[in-house]
Amino acid sequence: MKQTQVKPKFKLTKRALKEERQFFAYISPWIIGFLLFTVVPLLSSVLFAFFDFTKVDLAMGNPLKFVGFRNFSDILLGKDSHFWQAVGNTFFYAFVRVFVGFAISFVFAVLLNRDLKLKKLFRVLVYVPAIIPMVGSALVWRGLFDERFSFFNYLLNYIGIPPVAWATDNAMGSVLLMSIWCGIGPTMIIILASLQNVPQELLEAADIDGANVWHKYTKIVLPLISPTVLYILVTGFIGCLQAYAEFDLVTGGGPGYDTTTMSMLVINAMNDGYGLGYACALAWLICIIVMIFTFVFFKVSQGKVYYEEGNEN
Repeated sequence: MKQTQVKPKFKLTKRALKEERQFFAYISPWIIGFLLFTVVPLLSSVLFAFFDFTKVDLAMGNPLKFVGFRNFSDILLGKDSHFWQAVGNTFFYAFVRVFVGFAISFVFAVLLNRDLKLKKLFRVLVYVPAIIPMVGSALVWRGLFDERFSFFNYLLNYIGIPPVAWATDNAMGSVLLMSIWCGIGPTMIIILASLQNVPQELLEAADIDGANVWHKYTKIVLPLISPTVLYILVTGFIGCLQAYAEFDLVTGGGPGYDTTTMSMLVINAMNDGYGLGYACALAWLICIIVMIFTFVFFKVSQGKVYYEEGNEN
């Protein structure tokens, strides 16, 4: 006769039950806050994007009006004629800011990876701009770019060149200079940490084989630190595609719409009377653009990123 085995029932002890309740009590404020301040606003913005808020007046009998995808079509088809200009401004800023900033940071990291005098002082000086609040940095650079009191114009005038209206004639360049200046430090530290993990035996073997500096860094160093490079480029692009504060503080989006970014359009939509629904639709279009760009970036990088196990991403 075949005996059936009875599996013992798992029963929590009183102590385990108490610890479980304590665990949920500890995390419940975070969960409630996450639901109230992240999930609810996120879902609400999706819903609001399909409504027209411009003519809502409950006292006058004008209720909230469902308009479907009209807000999205108005944005994409040109009701806001500055949308595509803002997209172009944002992508131009992102490409220049990320690649130029990475190149400068990489050069500084390579220099600091060597035995140089005053290396610690140089590292501190490069990193200092990163710890200055954005408002402080913006005020400093606005003073530097002021046409009447600009330090740059003083130097130009000293060598006989007429002053330049930096904030108007070179508005995008002004923001790029400030942004790159602020971002070099953190990027340099990340690259430096990766460079210090590159096996010196490989570089010594390359020296014996007669490889020059260019070949050592392009064929050995960059492939070995490619995961770090990918991280810097992806996070840099995502951050730049959402740029707002640096433009608002330095140029205010001007002159005209020459330095208006996609994120600034969301605020402008509210101030210009387009309504909450239009602004939410605009915000979600920006989100979709960022997600598509990130997906394409990862796809393009496949086969070009190498990990220690030898697997390619």
